[in-house]
Amino acid sequence: MLFPKPKKTVSTGEFVFPSEIKVSSSENIKNDVSLVFGNTVNEGNLIISFKENRSLGEVSPEAHKISLYEKNGCLFTDIEAFSRAGLMRALFSLKRMYIKNEFILGEITDWPSFSVRGYIEGFYGTPWKAHQRLEMLETMALFGENTHYYAPKDDPYHRNKWRELYPEEKAYELKGLVEKAKSLEISFYYCIAPGLSMCYSDEKDFWYLTEKTKQLFSMGIKNFGLLLDDIPADLFYENDRKIYKTAPKAHGELVNKYFSFLKSLSDDCCLTVCPTSYRGKGDESELTQFTLAVPGEVKVFFTGSDICSKEITEREAEFFTLSNKHKPLYWDNYPVNDAEMFMEMHMGPVIGREKGLYNYCDGIISNCMEYFNCNKIPLITVGAYLWNPEEYDPEEAFGEAVSFTLKKEEREAFVLLADHLRTACLHDENSRIMGEYLSRAAVLRQTGNFPEALSVLEEYTEKIKNAARELNSFSSEIFSELSRWIKKFTLMSEILGIALEVLKGADKKKLLAQKTEEYNESATVLTSFCFREYIESVLYDEN
Repeated sequence: MLFPKPKKTVSTGEFVFPSEIKVSSSENIKNDVSLVFGNTVNEGNLIISFKENRSLGEVSPEAHKISLYEKNGCLFTDIEAFSRAGLMRALFSLKRMYIKNEFILGEITDWPSFSVRGYIEGFYGTPWKAHQRLEMLETMALFGENTHYYAPKDDPYHRNKWRELYPEEKAYELKGLVEKAKSLEISFYYCIAPGLSMCYSDEKDFWYLTEKTKQLFSMGIKNFGLLLDDIPADLFYENDRKIYKTAPKAHGELVNKYFSFLKSLSDDCCLTVCPTSYRGKGDESELTQFTLAVPGEVKVFFTGSDICSKEITEREAEFFTLSNKHKPLYWDNYPVNDAEMFMEMHMGPVIGREKGLYNYCDGIISNCMEYFNCNKIPLITVGAYLWNPEEYDPEEAFGEAVSFTLKKEEREAFVLLADHLRTACLHDENSRIMGEYLSRAAVLRQTGNFPEALSVLEEYTEKIKNAARELNSFSSEIFSELSRWIKKFTLMSEILGIALEVLKGADKKKLLAQKTEEYNESATVLTSFCFREYIESVLYDEN
């Protein structure tokens, strides 16, 4: 099975290589094939060729067709696409089959539903390292995303030191990121956030903005973001208040001036803006004053009904467009867990985004966590939704993301931990596996079938205790990032064990109460009410 599911598949069977896969390609795409698969050989058993098909461009610039057939133990792959973007999406689709060694024979015709599919490093917290950014570009390209916004709140040159040019070493890192994105057919946007200190009526401040932009343009950056979020709603400087009266008017004029400047650098330059009023119904006065002053070519970020929206609907997007004369580009605050969410870990699949949303918005950009490796699982599910929302299955996508991200021996224990890491704005069902076990045991206890209830509880408790031991032994970086939650999970496993002993007659209620109090005192978010309900039922059972 190919994941995400393609739009059209005519399958004649499946093919699995019995030994090592060696990739070769036609000369016209050798560099691109090497970029995706690594070193190629002259005579391989996976042979990739390419020809242009202009008609596919009428469907989408990224549309492609892959024909696969087996002959004498070799797999021949003919790719058709209109553009290099379509070719790269086809190669990454083939790479996903290559990773699993599960190839679909026949014809696959595919294209994305959302035109803009991406992620933003836009969180508060420690920014990612340079090598992590490069790795994330590769991962997201593999799963069909095509846009990256660079906007780490704690990169000083993005926000607090927006007037200052990047020093040589940092500029070199940034240029490398831009070049990597280009090679993967990912649109790279550099975001600058001057709103905390900019005087909009001061030409020198605008000069600082343009000089910074010229430096970024010299690195090959043509896509920019102007972020005016998380700043005071009122103008700070007296001269700004005198000239503009309101912040939306000042911001609107800034966007127009800045957009004109970008177009003077290159007509290929693009701009996205984030207004100060970036959430709500979509018809708020401050928002519409701003957006109606912004050129139609400029994309507008919007988070939906809330900062972290439980759901995003077609009707909401259509209403935004009618009110603002711009389609929304959703800045989706999932899986980010900064600010007051820092004790949560968001590991579940994305849900609550309607299937036909791509007809009513410019796209979706997911805001990430500072926990680099933990992002991959939820972001892979986002990639699957954005590519083909009609066929998106959250649990299936979560399983595929876990399989891609973790070693085989790590997956079972991780899934038991991740069962308790769905507490987020999405209002997913947290502790689903635990809830099923404990509910079954509770019914058995209430109906007098105590031995079978114990059997159910023993089975689950043993699973959790084994998972805790394994989680504490794993060395992959994702488990280091999850250490706070693993620590609480380990304490939970200990409590489950004591509770089971109490049910079997041990005089350990005092110890159970002490451990439960320790658990409750930890602010780290784990488990839903079902755990508390179960422990209380053991503590206060008079039998």
